[in-house]
Amino acid sequence: MSLLGPHIDPPLALIPLILRDRGLAVFQTTLRDPRRLSKESVPDLEDQEAYAASAEGLWGIVHASMLTSLGSPDPRVRNGSASALTADANLAARLGLAGVCFHVGYAKGHDSRQAALDAVARKLSEVVAKLQPRARVLLENGCEGTELGDSVEEIGLVVRAVAAPPETVGVVLDTCHLHVAEFDMADPAAPDRLADAVDRAGLAGRLCALHLNDAREACGSRRDRHAVPGEGTIGDGLLRLRSHPLFEPLPAILEMSLEAAERGIRYLSGCR
Repeated sequence: MSLLGPHIDPPLALIPLILRDRGLAVFQTTLRDPRRLSKESVPDLEDQEAYAASAEGLWGIVHASMLTSLGSPDPRVRNGSASALTADANLAARLGLAGVCFHVGYAKGHDSRQAALDAVARKLSEVVAKLQPRARVLLENGCEGTELGDSVEEIGLVVRAVAAPPETVGVVLDTCHLHVAEFDMADPAAPDRLADAVDRAGLAGRLCALHLNDAREACGSRRDRHAVPGEGTIGDGLLRLRSHPLFEPLPAILEMSLEAAERGIRYLSGCR
């Protein structure tokens, strides 16, 4: 099975057909409008059942709402984020999906970055306590503005504070985010350096997947603009990362249009 796949929005029932038409079995989707925390756009029971009936052999994760901010000083945002993340993770588990990834949050509105990270850890602990069997949440590294978790080390701080088992709290690493947050993924030594950072942070056993995106902007730019693998400022660095023993076994999602993802998959598969 190829470990490369695209992001595909609902309806869920169409995802197996889209993947199998392209010889793929890995994907990411959403379970609510990514621009909202409310549940109006959650796939209905008919769509869920149609997906489940034809999903054998597929591997997928969910991306949480982009508004998720577990450490927000605003209780409406903080509590709404926790409720949406919990609901998505529990639904994902019922659908046989591997987990729900979410951006850690923001330092804005807090007295210090550490205070913001502590607030995230407290709320994430509440989420974990409400997860059903086989449900899993996945922290994703950020990169823009005051976004938290912009390094492997900061992700590790939150994970250790929550102290939940790996089968409940995991990690997804986004290569574009790493690169524009000053971790030069184009450096030939980047795979080893990243593996060392993951090991020091105690996250090696928690890695669930990669967001294998190239970057349109320069290393250190702090601008989250995805490019097709091989067409951005990381370039062949993505090929080197995929050949590293720690990262090679991980499913890898390309977060871009389906056509662009197909082009990136051809590049990553050596079909230039």
